[in-house]
Amino acid sequence: MIMERLDQVTEPIRSIELYRYDVNVQRNFSHGAWTNRIHGFIRISAGDKQGWGENIIAVNREELDIAEWLSPLQDLIGMTIGQAVRVVMSRLEELGSKRAEMVETALLDLAGKLLGQPALALLGLGGTEPVPGLFCILENDPEAVKERARQSRDQGYRTHLKVKLFGDTALDKTVIEAARSVMGPDTFIVGDVNDGYRPKKSEESLEGLAAALRVLHEAGLNACEDPASLTVPQWIELQREAGALELLPDAPLRPAVEAVHTAVPGMGGIYNIHPGCAGSLIHAAELAAKIQGFGARLMIGDDSLVGPACTVWQQLAIGLSADWVEALEKPGESDAFEACVTAQATSRTSDGRVSMDTGAPGFGLELDEERLRACSRDYGKLGLVLA
Repeated sequence: MIMERLDQVTEPIRSIELYRYDVNVQRNFSHGAWTNRIHGFIRISAGDKQGWGENIIAVNREELDIAEWLSPLQDLIGMTIGQAVRVVMSRLEELGSKRAEMVETALLDLAGKLLGQPALALLGLGGTEPVPGLFCILENDPEAVKERARQSRDQGYRTHLKVKLFGDTALDKTVIEAARSVMGPDTFIVGDVNDGYRPKKSEESLEGLAAALRVLHEAGLNACEDPASLTVPQWIELQREAGALELLPDAPLRPAVEAVHTAVPGMGGIYNIHPGCAGSLIHAAELAAKIQGFGARLMIGDDSLVGPACTVWQQLAIGLSADWVEALEKPGESDAFEACVTAQATSRTSDGRVSMDTGAPGFGLELDEERLRACSRDYGKLGLVLA
């Protein structure tokens, strides 16, 4: 059905532009740290409209050849949107899930604007109710965790909170206790270990891992995201052994086109679709329907996004009636981007929920291109060559 809707758009793609947006803020994970990251904001044009997308295109790197990055997209110029989406889907492995996802996002935004319809309508998603935002803390010092938790609370994000964990039970326990001391007993706290307790799949017993998770639960953790690299049967077994702590699979759901065939009930109480790693919004919506179909809760996560993709994934969370969304604009990182926004379909309520203008065409985002060029470190463009 989605492809039939996209085929209604006959205007050919006339240009593809990429804006390099740098963020030099350290982010700590169990597997290491990001000291800087390069975001790509992509704009695809057809007719008199433009569609926007975003993804991280490099981390811990200074040099990036924009022309080289854009080169694999050259053959999309002159195609219709339906044709381009089919080509991107067929070249997922070649393009990589991040590039494919941001291109498809911009194409869906563009199609909605040209048809005068919300992108969620094209995707067949009908949810309209606001969804709680999930504030994320990436600190390993308890006092820093407390300070960030206070920021979460002060910004209205009080019902849900996420902390990064590091695969060290003693350290992770102090992080959880610090967050819980600020947020109180009613906040739902998620801890994300990024496979830190077992980085590689193995056939070792899960007994020690389950014991560590029970310690974290006693410290105040409600759900644990990707505690270890596990097979699907191990996910199911670990959830049985973890007691009241809910597991939250994330890495096993990437990319969505594969996970729609491999995700099964019992892997956890909550399943996370990870923006930036899904590969396709169309397949992400299909995966979400499967997850909700077997009675699990649905989380829309984040990939340290700062720009156009934040509002896109917030709208998907609303359209899918997800339980919460993590992909929020970030003070200190999104500021320059937000100064370029002239129209946006999503906004935050005083109680930390994300709401949406249901009538905005596409994903409803409009940007001041001159301001965006000014705050971008580099820029490149593909376009129609006129005879």
